[in-house]
Amino acid sequence: MCKIRIQNLFYMEDRLLQMPGLYGLWTLCFIATLSVLATDKVVGPSRDFLLYTTLLSTLYCSLASVNSIYGNQKPSSMLLMAGPIHQYSFWLLLAYYQGDVYGANPVGIMNGVNTGLVTAFNLDLLNKTWVLAIWPEKYKNYIQDAAGPADIAEV
Repeated sequence: MCKIRIQNLFYMEDRLLQMPGLYGLWTLCFIATLSVLATDKVVGPSRDFLLYTTLLSTLYCSLASVNSIYGNQKPSSMLLMAGPIHQYSFWLLLAYYQGDVYGANPVGIMNGVNTGLVTAFNLDLLNKTWVLAIWPEKYKNYIQDAAGPADIAEV
């Protein structure tokens, strides 16, 4: 078993990027996708996939706002709520389209960029959702006192 400090597990989103960094990353991806969809004339599965997965990504914006107004203001909470819906739906759609969403055109390239980003965030999210599923009290304690003593979960 290895030991993971909860503070370290959520460091990237809660301390390093924080909400402005995450929102900035999402905004850049959204603008790029919007530009590609507005200018590239390609039709078919790759265009549909880009539209559907980008629509799903707007969950991050809504939950970020709700969490900032009514929640604990931690980006990790927003990612734990929206991440599984967006990211796991992304993989289901990719399987549905049998990977026929890539190409040398702007839409296909944007799908490749988004696949890389979702892969990186999903690998990170898998660990976090399992820790939350097994030790929800560890995350609750982290949220209640993020600056307090280190809480350790054995995984």
